[in-house]
Amino acid sequence: MISAHSSLSHAGARDCFDMPISGADAAAAKAYDHYVFEFLSYGPELRKLFDMADAYPQCALANAHAATLHLAFEGAEGWTNAAPYLRHMRAARHHQITEREALYCDMVEAWARRDFHLALDIVDQLTVRWPADLCAIKWGQYHAFNLGDQAALLRFGQRARIAHENTPYAHGLIAFALEQDHQLQAAEDEGKRAVEIAIDDAWAHHAVAHVFETRQKVREGLRWMDHCAHTWEGKGVFIRDHNWWHTALFHLGNDDQASALEVFDTRLWGNWPEFPQEQIGAISLLWRLEILGGKPGTRWSPIVDQVRARAGEHILPFHDLHYVYALARAGAPGEAEAFLDSLNRYADEQTGPAAQIWQGVCAPLARGVARFAQENFSEAVTLMRPALANVQSIGGSHAQRQVFFDTYEYARSRLSGRRHAGATA
Repeated sequence: MISAHSSLSHAGARDCFDMPISGADAAAAKAYDHYVFEFLSYGPELRKLFDMADAYPQCALANAHAATLHLAFEGAEGWTNAAPYLRHMRAARHHQITEREALYCDMVEAWARRDFHLALDIVDQLTVRWPADLCAIKWGQYHAFNLGDQAALLRFGQRARIAHENTPYAHGLIAFALEQDHQLQAAEDEGKRAVEIAIDDAWAHHAVAHVFETRQKVREGLRWMDHCAHTWEGKGVFIRDHNWWHTALFHLGNDDQASALEVFDTRLWGNWPEFPQEQIGAISLLWRLEILGGKPGTRWSPIVDQVRARAGEHILPFHDLHYVYALARAGAPGEAEAFLDSLNRYADEQTGPAAQIWQGVCAPLARGVARFAQENFSEAVTLMRPALANVQSIGGSHAQRQVFFDTYEYARSRLSGRRHAGATA
C-alpha cells in the first residue's frame, strides 16, 4: 500500500504494491514508487520517471510506463517522444520479465499502434490477475473513458476495492466510475471517503463535482470546488486545468459569465497551451459560453493557433470534434473543410470497432459541428441528429459530451425561432 506522504519501503526490487520489478534494484524501485505516487495523486513530478527509465534501460516496466506517459499527451509529439522508451522496453523484454510486466508491455504496444480497444482488453486481463496494480487499473480506466465504455470504467473501479480499501487515491477512481454509471449517491459517498483518506485527491474532487453537475446543484458545486481548490496548485497541469474547467461550468450554470471568463483567463488557458487537454477545455468553455450568448472577445485566436498544429493527427475523436469547431468558428476560410477532408480520409482507413466510431459517429458529427459554427443550423441538425444516438462511443464524460446536445438543441431552436435555454451540464 502507499501512504498519502509516499513513505515507501522495499524488500529487494519490488514496488509499493509488493510486486517484482525486473531489471531494477532497490534505488530503481524507490524511484518507480515515486512515479506511482505522483501518477495516482496527479502530482507535478511525473517527469522524474524519465530519469529513472533513462538510467535503467534494462527495466521493461519503467520504460513501458515512460512510453505510456508520452502517449497520454494525446498529441503526435507524444508518439515521437515515446519512441526511445518503446525501444528500451522491447529490448528489455528479451530478458526475463514477469507475466504482469509482459502484459503491461503488450498494452503499451497496442496503444502505440493506436489500437485502443486491444489496449483496453489487455489491461483488463492484467488487472483481473493482479488487482493490486493500481497504476494498471487507472490506465485501464483511461482507455475505458476514451472509448466510452462505462461498464469497463466501473469494472476497473470496483476491481480497485480488492486490494486498496484504505489506499490513498483509490476511492477517487471508484467514485468517478460510479458517477459515470449514474450511481450518484454512491459516487458522492466514495468521493468524500477518498478525501477523508487524502484531502488532496483531486480526482475525487472532480468525481463529486460531476455528481453536483448531474444533479444540477450549481451552488453546492461551487462551494465544493471552493473547498477543494487550495490543494490544486500543487498538482499537475491536467487535473488543475480540468477542475477549474468544472468550476467555470458551475459559474455558467449560475448565470455568471464574468466569473467563468475570469477562470478562463487566470486558470484555464495559458499554463501549457501546447497540451491537447488544455486546448479541449478552452474550446469547450468558449463554445458553451457562446451558446449562452456570451462574448469571448479575442480569446479564440491563440487557441486556433495551437489547433492548427493538430490538423491531420486524428488520435481521439472527442478531440477532433473540438478542433473542427474551433477552426470553423475562428479559423481562416477553408481550414475547417480541410480538417474535415483529412478526418474523412482517416475514418475511411479504420477497421473493426474503430471504424464504427470514426465513420458512424465522429465524421458526421464533425460535419454537423462545423456547420453549426458556420451558422448553417439546418444542415447541423440533419447531420448531428443520427450521430448523437451513439455519441458515448467518442469518449469523454457525460458533462463533456453535453455540449453536443446543447449545440443540437440550440440549432433546433434557431430553426424554429424559439429561445434556447442553454443548459451547461
